[in-house]
Amino acid sequence: MKYLIPMVIIVALVFYFFMPASEEKDASLEIELLLNNLTKSGQRKDIEVVMEYFSPDYSDSSDRTYMSVKEIIEKSFERFDSINAGFSNLIVSTIKDENGDDKTLANVDVWVSGNRDGTTFKLIGTKDDPKNINIGFQSIMFGGWKIKSVEDLQ
Repeated sequence: MKYLIPMVIIVALVFYFFMPASEEKDASLEIELLLNNLTKSGQRKDIEVVMEYFSPDYSDSSDRTYMSVKEIIEKSFERFDSINAGFSNLIVSTIKDENGDDKTLANVDVWVSGNRDGTTFKLIGTKDDPKNINIGFQSIMFGGWKIKSVEDLQ
């Protein structure tokens, strides 16, 4: 009897670690939650929480890295009194990359604006004309999903 509880815990851990990755539907729900939380954190101008959603290995085709993204966001937070953002039309898909590994991508329409002294400045798209971007994600075992890259964003 004294070995039953540790045995159940070991079986549960083994089952957890060797289960297949989340279904695409689950990934879509988790990524939508991530984007909602990222938006709320950005509106609070909480740089530490915002950056928790980005992978330390972040890189994109514009040669931006985790540190350069953090610097861009910090400067925006300093420049504006408040930040407003939103997204729509989220489509999440999982594909095989050239190495045969699963790659999770999201196509989404986004808008971000900054307000300073009562004036609204368009940063990325607008509510009426959002910018369509592609986001690459990576799944971290204990950290959930992280943004690995953002493409089509100038």
